[in-house]
Amino acid sequence: MEAFRDICMFLYVTSYIKRNQCVQSLGDNKIKQIKNDTRRLVYSALVGLLQHHDIAVKLAACRSLCFLVQDCNFSENDFHDLLLTCCTSCFKLVEDVEEFDSKVQILNFISVLIEHAAEKIIPFANQLTIFFQKIWEESCGESLLQIQLLAALRNFVCSLGSQSSICYNMLLPILRKGVDINSPDELNLLEDSVLLWETTLSNAPSLVNQLLEIFPYLLSIMERSLDHLEVAINIIEDYIISGGTEFLNRHASLLVKLLDYIIGNVNDKGLVSILPIIDILIQLYPMEVPPLISGILQRLFVICFGRADNDNQTKIALRAASGAILARLLIMNTNYLAQLSSEPSLNLALQQEGLNTTQNILLCLVDFWLDKIDSVTTMQSKAYALALSIILTLRLPEVIDKVDEILSACTSIILGAEDQNEETSLDSSSSISSCNENFEYDSVPSKVLRQKQIRTQDPIKRLSLENMLRENLQACAALHGDASFNAVINSIHPSALAQLKQALNMP
Repeated sequence: MEAFRDICMFLYVTSYIKRNQCVQSLGDNKIKQIKNDTRRLVYSALVGLLQHHDIAVKLAACRSLCFLVQDCNFSENDFHDLLLTCCTSCFKLVEDVEEFDSKVQILNFISVLIEHAAEKIIPFANQLTIFFQKIWEESCGESLLQIQLLAALRNFVCSLGSQSSICYNMLLPILRKGVDINSPDELNLLEDSVLLWETTLSNAPSLVNQLLEIFPYLLSIMERSLDHLEVAINIIEDYIISGGTEFLNRHASLLVKLLDYIIGNVNDKGLVSILPIIDILIQLYPMEVPPLISGILQRLFVICFGRADNDNQTKIALRAASGAILARLLIMNTNYLAQLSSEPSLNLALQQEGLNTTQNILLCLVDFWLDKIDSVTTMQSKAYALALSIILTLRLPEVIDKVDEILSACTSIILGAEDQNEETSLDSSSSISSCNENFEYDSVPSKVLRQKQIRTQDPIKRLSLENMLRENLQACAALHGDASFNAVINSIHPSALAQLKQALNMP
């Protein structure tokens, strides 16, 4: 028999002291040596020791199990039928021990076990919910124990996934207290509570009223400190994509205030991280949101027209993203961007930054898109090109002078996309079916599925630049007259004109 089978049997028959030493050595030094066919015996032996009459043996077994569960060779299948006994024994052990450190140790093991067992703990969700509720009520004033509990709750919510609402009666009151900066334990619990908040939202099948009610706490947290900025941005995104119009109707003014505060108090790196929130707001609510965030949108003009710094990658990314958001706005709400670009307040904002505003601001934006279209991401370049195509339809006399450049830029994007699509189809065609077959939607957080849906439905992704450019060229000719338009077309270099015809499938 393998050496570790002997150890497992030894655990059951030796005296208290030797048992304790054996369990300790199993956890600390021998895990890597356990054979796969022996692991089941080891798990069973240690779970059995959790029911031993001596607390020291129970704690040693708990510690060893924690090592085993965290080991890269841990087998969820071998442990599955031991889960209920293991959890129940740990619940009782928490009640039996008196030392604070021991309680933290047991709770840490439960957290680790939940994390690795994942959805297999769902059948025991009710028992875990009752246990967590009891621990929270009994841990008042014990911040370290509550911090460990918050970490365990994060793993619990992740394991429950889309079924996480079954624990809301226990979870949401704890969460509300943790994110309230006026709570007595705020300094100790806030960081872990904010992380739990993000996890809860990410896995929420929908936003219940209690989750909508606590959104205002986020502004208070940010006003106190921007230390939690990254998590806060994720939380804002969760509310936007999950809360829908109910969230916007309820908290629009507070959301704008929160975004204004963040944008006004972070550096360029922080701005880069918050801009996707602005982008998704405009995508989902192109008519409702832009008037609410006019000040933020004016800031994007300032960023685009500001001094370039080709050695600062963060600044480059910031300007590219700002230009893409303004391009999206033109695509999805053309009239509002045209109106915004003529606002006196925008001129004033640009002047305060020392920027020249003698030229039409919308035409300055056109120049920016033309200048940057070849140095941004694929999605950004398509947004720029779609926006430039729409510019052809605007009643601006100066547009006719930019038709050549606009057509050249759009042609480049269309032909480049065709080449990229051919390469992508060749690389991915063989693996698409297998990926679809193996994709388990039950294991994917609700937020990820919603994000995927939003990306799929993004107008910038779905719109055909080729079709739009063809239609807008006709509108441009009608707007500026055939004579002026044909003069521009005839001035295009023959090779460029041939590429344009190829891109638009014209004879």
